Amino acid sequence: MLRVEIDIPRPRETALLLLGVIGLVVWFNWGSGVTPHTARASVVLSEQTAQEPSGGQDQTARAFAIRDAELHARRIRAEQAVLERREEILRYELNVLSVESASYTGRTSARMEQELTEAEQHLKNLLQDSSAAEDRLHATLKQMWEAEGMYPHLASGVVGAIRAIWPVEPELGISAYFLDAAYEKRFGLPHHAIDIPAAQGSDVRAAVDGTVDRVIDNGLGYSYIIVNHDGFATLYGHVSASYVEEGQTVRRGEVIAASGGMPGTRGAGALTTGPHLHFEVIKDGEPVDPLTALPSRPGVADPNAQ
Repeated sequence: MLRVEIDIPRPRETALLLLGVIGLVVWFNWGSGVTPHTARASVVLSEQTAQEPSGGQDQTARAFAIRDAELHARRIRAEQAVLERREEILRYELNVLSVESASYTGRTSARMEQELTEAEQHLKNLLQDSSAAEDRLHATLKQMWEAEGMYPHLASGVVGAIRAIWPVEPELGISAYFLDAAYEKRFGLPHHAIDIPAAQGSDVRAAVDGTVDRVIDNGLGYSYIIVNHDGFATLYGHVSASYVEEGQTVRRGEVIAASGGMPGTRGAGALTTGPHLHFEVIKDGEPVDPLTALPSRPGVADPNAQ
């Protein structure tokens, strides 16, 4: 009788890896109501993960593969949550735009008034076109995740506390805090930043001396700037204009951009709380609460308070 033996290095670890990945796929595909398209994406990723080579030096590679599978699954769930809120998000943005437009009446340029009128009409059209509205949300999510994908490549290993200045003064407080529950309830996504309300087009200043790492202009999508510092990085999101270039050295307090965030306008993207600056601090490849790096201000909650 012919007997075939297959030698699997570290069979116990390989089996656990396969079971874990299959479990992730089953749980997310059948437990969160994902679409057939996203389910197929998860299966493809699981097959790629299962094909990772075995061996002592590949343990780290397998760990990264599992992490990537988990990240992919979380994004599938987040995408589903955002799409389920499509109409609610559009109506919220239209309301914000209406309130903000009224406050700008009589004290803004004709160009700004035209931009706000066009933004309102654009959002109303999206309410009637669910396919276009979904495409808009997909594009913004992709742009946000592309920004997150840069985190591991940014400066890390900061020693001591981070000392930054406010990129815009929080005269109106904070509209969304780090991991803000109300933000996640409205948009379906965790919030890895603070949102600082500011009039459209306000000056955005570098929070710390550094070097501009990325200047991303996505038109009406989500636009942002990333600045590398000594061991950490800062991200300035929803900017309506950029005044710096990649590789440029900037000083603390130097104006680097114009704020945005008005729904339907340049740089805002599809997920915005109104005119504001979205400000992130990234340390060791992960976002941390920016308020821990900023001086305290009246009307702004202290993240370290019990």
